[in-house]
Amino acid sequence: MHTGLPCLPRIGIWRSGSMKQKVLTVSKVTNYIKRIFDYDVILSNVLVEGEVSNFNLHRSGHAYFSIKDENSRLSCVMFRNAIKDTLLFKDGDQVVLTGRVSVYEKNGQYQLYVSSYEKKGVGNLYEKFEQRKKELEQEGWFDPKHKRKLPYLPKKIGLVTSPTGAAVRDMISVISRRFPHVEIKLFPVSVQGEKAAHQIAHAIYRLNELALVDVLIIGRGGGSIEELWAFNEKEVVDAVFDSTIPVISAVGHETDFTLSDFVADLRAPTPSAAAELVLPSYQDVKSALNQYKVILSRNAKIAFDRSKNRLEQSKRHVFFSRPEFYFMKERQTIDGLRVKLETAMQKEITRKKHRLTEYKVRMEGYDPKKILSRGFSVLQNEEGRILQSSHEVKIGERIQTVLSDGIIRSTVDGKEKKEDGTKL
Repeated sequence: MHTGLPCLPRIGIWRSGSMKQKVLTVSKVTNYIKRIFDYDVILSNVLVEGEVSNFNLHRSGHAYFSIKDENSRLSCVMFRNAIKDTLLFKDGDQVVLTGRVSVYEKNGQYQLYVSSYEKKGVGNLYEKFEQRKKELEQEGWFDPKHKRKLPYLPKKIGLVTSPTGAAVRDMISVISRRFPHVEIKLFPVSVQGEKAAHQIAHAIYRLNELALVDVLIIGRGGGSIEELWAFNEKEVVDAVFDSTIPVISAVGHETDFTLSDFVADLRAPTPSAAAELVLPSYQDVKSALNQYKVILSRNAKIAFDRSKNRLEQSKRHVFFSRPEFYFMKERQTIDGLRVKLETAMQKEITRKKHRLTEYKVRMEGYDPKKILSRGFSVLQNEEGRILQSSHEVKIGERIQTVLSDGIIRSTVDGKEKKEDGTKL
């Protein structure tokens, strides 16, 4: 690096008339380093290519972000007078920046002050994210039919996150405030770096295996796309999709999205928001229970009053006020019914007697003895078979005539036809 140091003012490091080294202030050291950067010919006008990360367009109009490659990161500042596009660029864009490298003295950080820029297209990580997202969407991983319903009031909530980050403190604080009686189980993991994806996936599978909680929150605070990348890894996405326990994904800020967000049963914009969404507040539940209590009490009172009114009406009934009259009335009714029944029975008996008498008279009229007593007789052959036709007997056969007082036996000596008296 060509510095042009002869042009720089010297800083005395030894005390006058002494061999002791002079003590410098932080400001002097930082200012000296800044001058080295500012007087360097190469760094005064440099072109740098990299991938945009952690981009933030401040309300002042200035842009603050970083560019990176596989090995390094460089902080950048672009003042509003250098911004020519209101959309500018976003995380993951590949850009070529022109500017000067200098030191921001307040924090001693060197950074690139951008004077102009040129977009080179979407960065590798962003491109990889979009490709994976498209594949998973086509395979139906984001379909609402796969979403599990969150329990209304979980007893145990699992947190899969870093044990030292602000996110876990925020979530525990919000959950404890909203419903102090809920049990929180923290499963500590790394949320960025090479081991993060494996640890997160293992935690999800382990919690499902042990069935320790009713709902899971996986998440972390904000960061660049590469810092959030663990939540885009296949093994984490698979674990979220396979979980039988409902999962809330709360990764980064509201504008940050990961593949886990799309696969999870619910996406929360921030970890704090996830803690708000995972369960109702204690006061809300208490208020709802009080409302139900009032409704139940009111309904019970209405039912009691109705029953009481019906009882009062019943007490005013003649049966309760003067029961002897009620029984007298009923006794009269019963007596009347008994008289009607006896009369009806007597009439029926009389009718039956008359009918029996008629049957008797008819039956007596059919009695053979009665018929014979009126001058009729019965003619039989010797075997006693009744003869109904002259053709049933021959001349010379013995016959008998049955009368009312006896039998006459005789012999047939002739037969004649009834109409003309012709002998047979």
